[in-house]
Amino acid sequence: MLKIKNLSKNYEVSYGTINVLDDINLEVTNGDFVMIMGESGSGKSTFINCISTLLKPSSGNIFLNDKDISTLKNKDLEKLRLHEISYIFQENYMVDGLTILENIIVARLQYDENAKDKAIALLDKLNISNIKDKYPHQVSGGERQRAAIARALINDPKILFADEPTASLNPKTAEILMLELQKLNDEGFTIIMVTHSISVASFGKRLLVLSDKQFKVDMKIPVENKHDFIVDTVGPYL
Repeated sequence: MLKIKNLSKNYEVSYGTINVLDDINLEVTNGDFVMIMGESGSGKSTFINCISTLLKPSSGNIFLNDKDISTLKNKDLEKLRLHEISYIFQENYMVDGLTILENIIVARLQYDENAKDKAIALLDKLNISNIKDKYPHQVSGGERQRAAIARALINDPKILFADEPTASLNPKTAEILMLELQKLNDEGFTIIMVTHSISVASFGKRLLVLSDKQFKVDMKIPVENKHDFIVDTVGPYL
């Protein structure tokens, strides 16, 4: 589904060039649940922002179903983000003046007059239909993040990116959110997530560890003893 070839990312600063990612090659198949870990500043967010088209890589190519999305112009990128990929941010970025339901349907309304019905179904699925008419400031952080999942799913994306979506949540609320994402993955959604949490990573199927500009670990997460496996695998790089 997703193929990354020779991806690099540099930043130009006053004193020269900083190379954050260097010649990364990676493939993600349909239905995968990938957890990306690494120490702070290792480039995790930069990587996921590049492969989700939020950042343009300095070199390399990103293929989604054999289409090179790294070369798309702005208009085509807008279509891609509307119909094929979606993103859950660490901050949910809800519009304060819109209700939860309105926040969710705003994108799909561009082409679907039945967007409201689709949104209500998603809210039911995520067990938050009771907050649809409330405003973001009237609901909890966990409810806003579940609403952010609904917003990410409203356009039926092929792949879902998430950058530390549980970072601002308490452990119990984070677990609830991850159980919802796990259910979506069981239904066939492909998810690529950045996290710093061992507990959150244990919900995934595949572990990538980013260190020194490249992935040093790419392993399947076992069904048993997930927590210990992740601790032992990630430990040398933190």
